[in-house]
Amino acid sequence: MDEHFRDLVIDKVCTSPHRRVAPSYGFDIVPVMRHAWRAATLTAVLRVTLLVSVIAPAYAGALPASVLVACGLALLWLLRLALLIHRGSREPRSDRKPGRRNKGPQYRHQRRLQRILPRRKSEKSQALQRIGGIALGLVATGLAIGLVHPRHVTTALHMGTSIVVTCLTVGALRQLQLNRILRAPTLRPGRLSPRQQVADVQQRDVHTVYRRPRHSQDKEATDDDLTAFTLFGDESPFIGAGEIVYQWNPPMSVQLLRPVEDDDAPLHEREHPVPPFQAHELVEHLRDAVHLLNTDSHDVRLPAQVRDRVYVSETDVAADRSLLPRKLTDVDLREIINTPGSKGHHFLEVTTPLEGAEYVATVLLHVSVRGRTLIISTAACVLAHTPRSFQRTAEFGQHGLIAVVWAAFRELSALPQQVQHSWRIIRFLRALVKAAVLPPDLTSTPIRNILIGSRMSIREQSAQAWSKVQLEKTDILGRMKTIEQRLLRAAGDFLLAKGVDASGFNDRALKIINSGIFNFGDNNTISNNAVGDAAQVGAPANPATGADNPSNGGNP
Repeated sequence: MDEHFRDLVIDKVCTSPHRRVAPSYGFDIVPVMRHAWRAATLTAVLRVTLLVSVIAPAYAGALPASVLVACGLALLWLLRLALLIHRGSREPRSDRKPGRRNKGPQYRHQRRLQRILPRRKSEKSQALQRIGGIALGLVATGLAIGLVHPRHVTTALHMGTSIVVTCLTVGALRQLQLNRILRAPTLRPGRLSPRQQVADVQQRDVHTVYRRPRHSQDKEATDDDLTAFTLFGDESPFIGAGEIVYQWNPPMSVQLLRPVEDDDAPLHEREHPVPPFQAHELVEHLRDAVHLLNTDSHDVRLPAQVRDRVYVSETDVAADRSLLPRKLTDVDLREIINTPGSKGHHFLEVTTPLEGAEYVATVLLHVSVRGRTLIISTAACVLAHTPRSFQRTAEFGQHGLIAVVWAAFRELSALPQQVQHSWRIIRFLRALVKAAVLPPDLTSTPIRNILIGSRMSIREQSAQAWSKVQLEKTDILGRMKTIEQRLLRAAGDFLLAKGVDASGFNDRALKIINSGIFNFGDNNTISNNAVGDAAQVGAPANPATGADNPSNGGNP
């Protein structure tokens, strides 16, 4: 139904084999691609009918009929243009309570002046007059041709009837497709096209090729660096997962020490010279701990999908194609997890859907062992609900027989808009040519000056901002908190089982669990700071000197 969204899917997913498809959270990209092509084809049929109704009579030797049809379509386009100008010319109402009119003396005085003084024509009124003049000219032209060539009027009427019938048919078919989508047990086609097969593999692949922000010294980078308090900047590397809700800043670091009674023992006596475990062992333990959530009864079960995710930068892939293997074995995955500083960044991904995947919450956990220290970091992302226009089919009265009839006449009422946008048939033809000529996948082999990182996620583009989520926010945060608490507790038990002192880890984990969402993992209290040009901290202009003044040797 949404042409902008439809074109987005076709341009950025269906006909962009040189970009990796972003991971899909809570949905399948294949049916979306299929229905985007179907919707675009229906619109293309209507626009082709408009063009054929003008060209076909002239090609058959009935040029006056073509002129009559063209005049009629032009009148429809002028009608739409006049309505747009008229709606834009409405002056905004003054700030007053609804239902009450300003009937004071000043209002009556202004009304008297408007009756006496001549009104000055605005640019919009002049534009409406020009449109009216052009419309009168078209009407006169049509009448003259009809009087001179009465036989061609019938042909023009037949062409107009075909346009109306096509509009009604396209509108009805579009609503029937929506009804079928609402009732179908599965939307996935039985046979996939080559491009759909590639998209299906890439949306489920362990590897995700993310796009790094432009370097600060590049000419294209114009935004200021105002992201000092976030680990990932203003552009999230977790493409498709949604908006980052919170993160541990800084990551948690736990020294691998032996549990001893004397906490004042030297470091070389307490620490493990060789780590008692590898990072992949902790990851597997955490994965098993989260899997247990799916074994609960239905009334208390928290559905959680656990998988591994490896993020690789598109610039690193361009230099080393082996970072993106066709098949990732368990041995390769363990090597990535156990290798600190690897170009493949491993995250344990825990996803939980809400309300049929209308909300999708994702917790990503990174584990590494380096310098006789365990380092754990995490981030949480949320995909919020889609716009109401995306959900209207499921509403009452939007999917029955009356809805089909209403959709047919709604398509007919939108005919002036289709006349204005009939030139967009070129986009559809270009998309068809690209789909037919380009191979299904251009990311497997290097291409000069082409980066293959995912640029966008269609689900992420249509998601509501996290700040606009209301009652569902409590449930989402509660689920994230539950997953995070389970991961921390399982990590603490794993450390104890491996002979590592987990007291410091448990203390920090308790602070994380009990803290708010804006300072997860650390206390980010900021005091006595000034931001901006010539900014000053609000302090007395002439501070008193005394024992508490650091400049006089006092203790701060």
